[in-house]
This record gives sequence, C-alpha cells and structure tokens, in this order.
Amino acid sequence: GSSVLSSGINAEYGGNGESTCERNIDQHSTMWLSIASLAGNQDEFLDDLPSRGLDYDRAKNYVSRCVVCESIFRLTVVHTRSNIHPAQVENHACPAGYQIVPNPNKHINPGVAEENWCGYSFWQVSSDKFGVGTLADSQGSCLLDFSQTPLVSCNNEECRLKKRTRNTWLMSDTKRDSDYKSFGSSDPYVSRCVVCRRPEAKLFRQE
Repeated sequence: GSSVLSSGINAEYGGNGESTCERNIDQHSTMWLSIASLAGNQDEFLDDLPSRGLDYDRAKNYVSRCVVCESIFRLTVVHTRSNIHPAQVENHACPAGYQIVPNPNKHINPGVAEENWCGYSFWQVSSDKFGVGTLADSQGSCLLDFSQTPLVSCNNEECRLKKRTRNTWLMSDTKRDSDYKSFGSSDPYVSRCVVCRRPEAKLFRQE
C-alpha cells in the first residue's frame, strides 16, 4: 500500500455529521519519501535540494521510486549489528540454507552497483508532527542506501522538501569515541543488514 502508482495531492472525502460527504483538498497534504543521496558529502546533498516550492511535475524528480516484489516464500531480514558489509561474511550473513536476494532496485535503475540486497538497518524518519517507520522484520527496514531522508510535502498548491528530518537507524557494535557524530561520518556506526530467502524461492520477480 505504500507503493502508490502516482504522486501528487490526493483529495479526501470527509463526513460533515449530516449523513453527507464532500470532497476536500483545502487543508489536505500528502508526505512522500525523497530520493537518497549518492556517495559523497551528505551536507552537499541537502544544500543542492531546492528550497522553494515546486510544482507537481518537478517534485516528482525528488520522490523515491518503489517496486513491489513477490516470492513463494517469506523473505527473511537479518540485522547484523555490525558495520561489515554482508558480502564479506560467510553466506552473506544469511541463515544456514538460505540465499541472498538480488537487489530489487535493478528493476528501477539497471545501473546500480550493488548486486544483492545488502543495506543499512533503518528504523524511522520524522519531521514536525509527522513520522513514518517500519518493523524490524520487514524488508523495508533494510535500506540499500545510508542517506539523510528528506520528505516531500505536497498540498493543493505546491510541494516542498523538508530537508531537516530526524532519521533513526539501528546501531552497530562498533566502539564510538563520542555519542555525537555528523551524519556523513556515521556510516561505521550503523548496522548492516541483508535480505535472504529459501533456495526454493526462485520466483522472486517484479509485479
């Protein structure tokens, strides 16, 4: 349900207490996850994002794309609590008898470098009174990119990027010399994760 086929303002219908409903977009707004930064300076990534309001067509360039996948077996997420890339661990840190799942982003961007679903253990992102998170056993908790996650907020007039959001990630067991780190230097302190499947589950495909 979080993978919507179109982006923009979604009108809502509300009851008025008199057994009737009316269409209302005046005060309604929608919130979307933004694109992730590429490898590089996280601060530059935020600075390069537009600060002014955008029309819906331009705002779509900053909204994260998603893909819905199917498997005949339930996928298993492993949060390693380590900063070591799962590719360097026996069986990619998957349980015995399991295999790693290919990178689903290849359906969206064939040029991505990561072959398999190895990522970072994500918990939630929030801004003002809005927040969205995921369960630790959900595949959505293993994000392929470690990036500050701005949100795109749209109302009936325009869209704006909320750059200064609060991101929460599962920590690795790496020893820290300080409890405060800039986002760009926090990578070693975030747990890596991997999505695995039973070897019989060969029908992993895009829908």
